[in-house]
Amino acid sequence: MAAISTVVFEGLGLERGAELLSDLGVVEVEVAYIEGYMPFDESTFTARTGQQVAALFAGQGIAMRAVSAHTDLGRADGVERLLRRIDFAAGAGIDTVISNATTRASRQGLLRTLEAGLPRLADAGVVLALENPGHGCDALLPNGAAGAAFVAGWESPWLRLNYDIGNAHTYAQGRIDLAADLAAALPYVRRLHLKDVATKDGDWHFCPVGSGEVGYAGQIGWPMLAGRDLTVEHPLRLWRPGRGDPVRRVSIPSEATVRAAIAESLALLPPSAR
Repeated sequence: MAAISTVVFEGLGLERGAELLSDLGVVEVEVAYIEGYMPFDESTFTARTGQQVAALFAGQGIAMRAVSAHTDLGRADGVERLLRRIDFAAGAGIDTVISNATTRASRQGLLRTLEAGLPRLADAGVVLALENPGHGCDALLPNGAAGAAFVAGWESPWLRLNYDIGNAHTYAQGRIDLAADLAAALPYVRRLHLKDVATKDGDWHFCPVGSGEVGYAGQIGWPMLAGRDLTVEHPLRLWRPGRGDPVRRVSIPSEATVRAAIAESLALLPPSAR
């Protein structure tokens, strides 16, 4: 069954969110700490917090195998940020940390971070999965093809991709051959994020996976995703006015809205991924 990202119930809290997922029969979660999506700070990333978060979901019978803990790994303090995320993952007993990479201008900073961080990832048994962004500009790894070329050069099993199909669509403003880009990424993919958008009055609104314009059953085709570790990411509180950067709504979605969004995405997935 696909994991569900905690972005779908952001604002309700992890404890209540875990109860809702359990009620819906969800058996795997991906906890998300993404700037602009929800409030958090670097003090979150400790082994103790990781252990507590994993235990909270385990108490509802829900496994946790990955965390989305995005940061710019090309920053001057990129090494310290990565090491904190490794500590969190080790405490949680999970095997994957997901983060964006950096901009083209900060490529050397990313290289320094990876050179220092890869031995620590190996020691902890944790994979760093670099994710293609969904908005912005000048990304070093704007799509799956660029990500695959970068990761291949390291020849390390501890560095892989988290290919976000919806992000590839929106970063390119819809002007991308998603099937070809996914095919280029797949040899280096650790996980896949499934996200969808629909256009209304010139704005992008996030919607249940398979109901929007990304084309999961069309240009991509569900068979390409068979046997892969998947995460459904439906950031209910966000929208993208003018197809620009995400904006976080003040209002928190109701529990009924959260339940319906999760249930609809799961219903639209092929049986093998539910």
